[in-house]
Amino acid sequence: MALVLRFTQILEFLVAKGQATEMQLSHLIQVSQQTVKTVVLQINQELVDVAKIHYQQHVYRLEVLDFDELELLLAGGIKAGADFNSSEKRMAYIAKLLIDSGTYHLIDEMSDVLAVSRGTIQKDLKKLSLVVKSYHASLDSKPNRGVRLLASEVNKRLIFVNHVYDFYQYELGYDSKFFSLLDALYDQLNLNAGQVALFERELLFSIHRISQGYIIEEQIENYINFASEQPNLLVFFSKLEDELKRNLTQYEQDFMAYPLNMNNNFPFDTRLLNKALIHRLINQITKDIFEDYPIQISRQALIDALQYHVTFLINRTVCHYQEKNIFFKSIQARYPFAYQLAQITRKSIWQVTDLMISDIELNTLAIYFELLLSKVRIDSPKQVALVASVGPAVRQVLRHQIQMIFGEEMAITMLTEEAVAQDFSEYIAVFTTIPLKAISPDVMEIQVANLLDEDFVTHQMHSFKESVLLEHAKIDISILHLENDYAENLALMLSDLRLHGKVDATFSERVMARSQKSSIIFDETFAFPHTINVGAEQIVLSIGVSPDDQIKLIFLLGVPDTLMPNSESDLIKVYDMIFEIIGDESLSTSMIDTTSSAQLLGVLKRKGVMI
Repeated sequence: MALVLRFTQILEFLVAKGQATEMQLSHLIQVSQQTVKTVVLQINQELVDVAKIHYQQHVYRLEVLDFDELELLLAGGIKAGADFNSSEKRMAYIAKLLIDSGTYHLIDEMSDVLAVSRGTIQKDLKKLSLVVKSYHASLDSKPNRGVRLLASEVNKRLIFVNHVYDFYQYELGYDSKFFSLLDALYDQLNLNAGQVALFERELLFSIHRISQGYIIEEQIENYINFASEQPNLLVFFSKLEDELKRNLTQYEQDFMAYPLNMNNNFPFDTRLLNKALIHRLINQITKDIFEDYPIQISRQALIDALQYHVTFLINRTVCHYQEKNIFFKSIQARYPFAYQLAQITRKSIWQVTDLMISDIELNTLAIYFELLLSKVRIDSPKQVALVASVGPAVRQVLRHQIQMIFGEEMAITMLTEEAVAQDFSEYIAVFTTIPLKAISPDVMEIQVANLLDEDFVTHQMHSFKESVLLEHAKIDISILHLENDYAENLALMLSDLRLHGKVDATFSERVMARSQKSSIIFDETFAFPHTINVGAEQIVLSIGVSPDDQIKLIFLLGVPDTLMPNSESDLIKVYDMIFEIIGDESLSTSMIDTTSSAQLLGVLKRKGVMI
């Protein structure tokens, strides 16, 4: 990873959070903690009189000396100052060259301009080839002619905006009258800083391309412009047409408006939703989820929970807009079953749209599933409360922070300090600026002072999870310690369930058929064969422990074909437990080391996954 990128990532994180541990920054830039110290030292040397990163007790804190200058640096100034020793800067130069010209360029010519070897340019081209591939673009190479970029006009612009602009933004110059138009639009639309920055970069480059005769002539597939009828934006486009002395196609306007269509934080017309696409997606998602995990999530519940999120997720994916990663601990470990459902949904989205969503989007999607599952676990819908004796501006900031934790779709009830005496039993959590008197023990209470402390919130979420753990008595659980290979062990477990009359006559055949359709092996160590158990009234779980085989833990699950309402909650908790074990090396190792059923159950209870 280029040093310039590390600088930017660390500064952006410290500006957003104020402080960070060594481990957080190590995870963020994917280097050792010792390397983090070296990078921070280099940042301090570069940012003299602008900012300083202090280090004390394994925590880094940012002190800003010149806010205006730091803002310029974070807006691209750091990258703009990079030289051609940076592979990122060389790739940006090559991409700019190929986009601007649209023709072939010889490798030797690029080598001479950048003053690096031909071999170095070839390595840069390999990296650039991988970058543009995600934009459905490619580098075409011909002997004696060189290399050119094959891409649609939309994707050429996106490649430039996302990978070139920060290095070459100052070459896109326009007069003060143009920027006055932009400033007026920003005020009228009440855009946030992120929208302003993205709007400006893509608009400046779009105008540059249009002035050179490059026009977007096709509809952007799977993308919705919710701002297409926004009056202030239409007036702006009209003035822009006067400045450019040419008309803008609807497709051009759709592209120029894309910064307004990345998140549900700008007024939009719900009538513009592509309901046909949403219904195809939800049908595919429910089909794929049910094939793997027979839980009763209704199609309508998924539509209600996901229709807006998935719509904006697709917009972001089409435009390669990268959300900031606010989850610096593993969502997969924190919400294992919800993450599993999100992974299935990622495949469903790809099947329907040919779009592969990013890992950051996958994390956010898992949060939505966690909220959906939490309603099932606790057998009733819940919401979050905010009790705050603060002004409206601060209240909105707090509301935004809460939604960053729970997701946009979580209902947040705003309460005044007069509500301090109620027990809040109808809420999942209560965020408060004042001490509460009679809060129910099943409800999370989080002081607003701790709202930005991710470790604290994570601990509170775990405490809440403990209140909805799986009860051993509610499922038929059996445990076998085995000594053969996986196929023989599974056969023994199936035979044991049949012998004790716990599964129907064709249960084994369905388990084998499901195993053929989709993988039931995780991390080459765990197996999770599961299927419907016809005529059963109780959830059946057999756990096989085989320390001498490659597949060391087998979770064989039988799900009643007709779940009672109160059993649905138990089934979700079984899935939670299994995927928590799969994702927790310490817990799974402790289970594998047991020698009796009593020991294994004891481990599950001590580790807090069952009561």
